[in-house]
Amino acid sequence: MDDRTQIMPFSPPEKGVHKMDKFKDHLVNKGRLSVRDQQYFEKMQKAWSWASKMFSPAQVVTMLHNEYGHEKTHAYQILRDAYELWGDAYELDKRGITKTLIEAAHIALSIGIREKNSETILKAAAQLSKLHKLDQIDNIIPPDVSMPTGTRVYVVNGDIHTGGTENIGSGSAGNGREVIDVESEQIP
Repeated sequence: MDDRTQIMPFSPPEKGVHKMDKFKDHLVNKGRLSVRDQQYFEKMQKAWSWASKMFSPAQVVTMLHNEYGHEKTHAYQILRDAYELWGDAYELDKRGITKTLIEAAHIALSIGIREKNSETILKAAAQLSKLHKLDQIDNIIPPDVSMPTGTRVYVVNGDIHTGGTENIGSGSAGNGREVIDVESEQIP
């Protein structure tokens, strides 16, 4: 009887161990996989390869179904596991294209500066702004989140000098005049 025909009792994974850990260990440390895990690993490799060739997830699922006879839910699970192991092929490709476009915009900007062509400079700067998503306001933290309303206590480590000769930090009471900044040092 070979390994594929043996009926193995179900044993839940150990607590704190993720099902993908054995595959990550196989990739990093060349850990050994069982025959069944090796077959699953090869299916994940094939699915990720197809995805990185820009086949849509639905097309990859269809190809897994045609090649191995898997149901859609199992084929999607293979694809999800492949993404977890190697990363989302579609997102990796988008980031690579974005990086290439950013480099091209920097080259265009440097050519525009060298030739003193303001139109090229402005177009390249606008393109860089768009690629770096500087025009998106959703990245900004709202003021009420960054500095919520409430009571703040400021601690002054040192003497505070007012317009007069009295020293508030030394224990004498101020007379309501404005506080004047004196030389200070920043303590790391």
